[in-house]
Amino acid sequence: MKNKIKFYNEFLNEKIQSLIEHDGILVIVDVQKEFEEYIPQGFVEKLKDYCKEFPIKNPSTQNKALQELQGTYQIYDTNKAEKVSYAFPNQVETIKKNYGMYTTEMKLLSKKLLSEYKNLKEGDIFKIKDKNEYLVKIVNNHDWFFVNEDLANLFSKLKNRNVILVGGADNECLKDVYIAMKSFKVNPIYNHEYIYSSKTSNDQIVND
Repeated sequence: MKNKIKFYNEFLNEKIQSLIEHDGILVIVDVQKEFEEYIPQGFVEKLKDYCKEFPIKNPSTQNKALQELQGTYQIYDTNKAEKVSYAFPNQVETIKKNYGMYTTEMKLLSKKLLSEYKNLKEGDIFKIKDKNEYLVKIVNNHDWFFVNEDLANLFSKLKNRNVILVGGADNECLKDVYIAMKSFKVNPIYNHEYIYSSKTSNDQIVND
């Protein structure tokens, strides 16, 4: 039992340390009014306060290349919205995310990949011919995540950076982005204090 407690404490310490030793980059996924039935009361306000911990071009950062990337990035779903719902503090950029598997082209391509590659695993990535777009294999109810050009540019820009990832929904779109980031050699770190799920609701209240 002592060994289990020690292991759990070490695990917690590693998680806490990773949340501290990031590169000053926050990525928010799908925090928008279209999903407000899943977002607890007070969540958005609390997240806005958290964004203040990620200043744009943090003057205390010595690495100038990293400094140029610092701040808050908002990825939003365009299948249900044409624009973002919120402007977050220290926001550098907003990036559209669309579920490309709705298109006939993507459905045919995913079917072809499944027939040609029998041992696909989560995180396998395929570039779409003549485009800066990609399909990433996901193991959840989506199966594939479509990385459009805007997302591809963002992930390439954040390569090898330690990025805090928040939003939702947990184990759904947020996981899609997490796996895609890993495929692009980004180092995403969940902060579960700022993650909602499809099992949470607006009836719940986020405590300070």
